Amino acid sequence: MKRIYWDTAAGMGNPSSIHTEGLLAEKAVEEARAKIAEVLYAHPDEIIFTGSGTESDNLAILGLAEIRIPRTPPGLTRGKSSGANHIITTAIEHKAVLEPCRHLQKKGFKVTYLKVDKNGQVDLKELKESLTKETFLVSIMMANNEIGSIQPIKEVAKIIRHFRKENLSTTLGASLPYFHTDACQAPRFLDINVAKLGVDLLSFNGSKIYGPKGIGALYVRRGVVIAPIIMGGGQERGLRSGTLNVEGIVGLAKALAICQKERVKESLRLEKIQKKLITELKKISGVTINGPENLIEVELQSQQLQSQSPTSGIVRSATSSEPEVVLRTIPSIVNFSVAGLEGEQLVIELDAKGFAVSSGSACSHNNGEGSYSIRAIGGSEEQATDAVRISLPREVSSAEIALFIKSLKDIITKYKKVDF
Repeated sequence: MKRIYWDTAAGMGNPSSIHTEGLLAEKAVEEARAKIAEVLYAHPDEIIFTGSGTESDNLAILGLAEIRIPRTPPGLTRGKSSGANHIITTAIEHKAVLEPCRHLQKKGFKVTYLKVDKNGQVDLKELKESLTKETFLVSIMMANNEIGSIQPIKEVAKIIRHFRKENLSTTLGASLPYFHTDACQAPRFLDINVAKLGVDLLSFNGSKIYGPKGIGALYVRRGVVIAPIIMGGGQERGLRSGTLNVEGIVGLAKALAICQKERVKESLRLEKIQKKLITELKKISGVTINGPENLIEVELQSQQLQSQSPTSGIVRSATSSEPEVVLRTIPSIVNFSVAGLEGEQLVIELDAKGFAVSSGSACSHNNGEGSYSIRAIGGSEEQATDAVRISLPREVSSAEIALFIKSLKDIITKYKKVDF
């Protein structure tokens, strides 16, 4: 008998439905969830699907904060938060983290924004000094989206674990503060094994890893309780209502697996391209490189690897002949400024020559504020406004780098004749 699709679009079922198409869609979702958990060395029930990296960050921060706001009877104004109501984050987080934190400040929460040095590295001493018995969340991004700096996530986790141990006898308990990291920029180049990292929550998405747009995920460690910020049909165990994006979820799992498989090879390849680009940019008068330049360290010794996946229980043990790559910055990101030329102006001119670059964050048009990351690392107002971010794609070649440099020189010469 031919299937008649009365409750589906082109045969694609809703995974919340119990008909055949729905059950097939649910099976695809759960297989993808298991594959993602395998990459993260997590349990499948610790993976929550969202609509983007931004939503994943919001769910982590607002979801944790929501359960800390005291309930009030109907008709009365909700009181300010009480108890542990302190958040620690950094000055160079993505706005998907900064804006929820600012929102919570208006509701009575306290937020500490850690400073970073000229290379975009967080001050670990300041982190230690900022932790208090009121701190319930530390949110520090794994890799910056504008200047590419990579944070010492494992070291941050150690500091938090030590703080928890010291406060076991207090009302704070053994679990606070929780540690969240925005890892949207990380999977192409960094190991996102949550056990090694020591994080409680981790956000990532599809658009940054050659996966589908409009799909994200949040790892939430077992035992961490968060409240939903989107309510409705109760999907994702009630933590994220809404019909699941089956195609996006399957695509996200595939893209994540490919990234983790190729990350060492891709890091080594792109590092050479990045180094060539930075070297050529520094030769141009008026150009300033923003952010870290200490690109990569490579350990050539073979290493004994042993790890256990919670999804299968299998202990993997093997000697790897691949070099261990220690990144100091994301090898696909280069951020620069040209004195006297605004970033948006350069973006338009370079676009006309066939190069798609961005000013500030790629998630929004330049709103006149310029790059918040450049300001945070001590850059001037001019640098922040002039900043241009290059995101090197997989297929980039040395010949394209040479053509880009020539095009940039032509643009600078054109405006110098007029304005200089």
